Amino acid sequence: MIGYVAVGVVSAGGLVALDRLANRLVRPVPVTPERSVPDLGLVHEDLMIPSGGYELAAWLLQSSAGSERRPLILMAHGWGASYGTVLQLAEPLVRGGYDVLLFDVRGHGRNRPAPYVTVRHFRDDVMAAVHYAEARFPGRRRVLIGHSLGGAASVLAVAEGATVEALVLIAAPADVLGITSEYLSDHGMPGPLMVTLLRPFWWRRLGGSFRPHVPARRIRELRQPLLIIQPEHDRRVARYHAERLSAAAGVPYSLVPDREHTDVLSAPMTVGLVEDFLAAL
Repeated sequence: MIGYVAVGVVSAGGLVALDRLANRLVRPVPVTPERSVPDLGLVHEDLMIPSGGYELAAWLLQSSAGSERRPLILMAHGWGASYGTVLQLAEPLVRGGYDVLLFDVRGHGRNRPAPYVTVRHFRDDVMAAVHYAEARFPGRRRVLIGHSLGGAASVLAVAEGATVEALVLIAAPADVLGITSEYLSDHGMPGPLMVTLLRPFWWRRLGGSFRPHVPARRIRELRQPLLIIQPEHDRRVARYHAERLSAAAGVPYSLVPDREHTDVLSAPMTVGLVEDFLAAL
């Protein structure tokens, strides 16, 4: 009898340890951006966007008179990042005549810490930003740009009904569990095994299965114009993710040479691709 109790205690302890590990891997640490919106000297508004009991810190960067005739650009950052990451692309777009709405996903950037954040929360916050823009600027066209996990969440948000005219994905993963496994492997851990063990613990935080949260699956539902950009030397989101998204959506992807996961945002080629895409709308 004592042996059975001991086994039960050890098993329970193992489950608690796995649950804590699962939570630690989806708990972001807010990082202050190296460069902020006020540093740019652009006309801007500091605001908050409500999202499921959270308030998301956001910036509205305004270009010049007449820019309201162009689409409003919304930009979603990736995991562990902040609006400061995508600011690299936002700045030249604003100087080129576009208004841009930047926001920090819950638990990131200027927002208060969150106990955990999953791709579902990213999706919900992207949808909240789109709904805010829709309510504040009724009738104005909206284009969504997502980098890294922000790109994956943008696919899910649009598939779930976020109303935008077009979508731009930059270094976006095709499969969230797959990219998590690769990340863990890159850090010397048994990625596939850990994802298999931790998946049930993530289900509870996600609110269900990962099946509806696979960008390569949901991207087939989109009907909006789509631009997929992939940096050539991305060591965080490998090129095959762009290939999967491209094949599923039926559109080619653009490869930006000599760029990595984050500095692709400031590449002149990236800016040019986005501006040409916006002009074609």
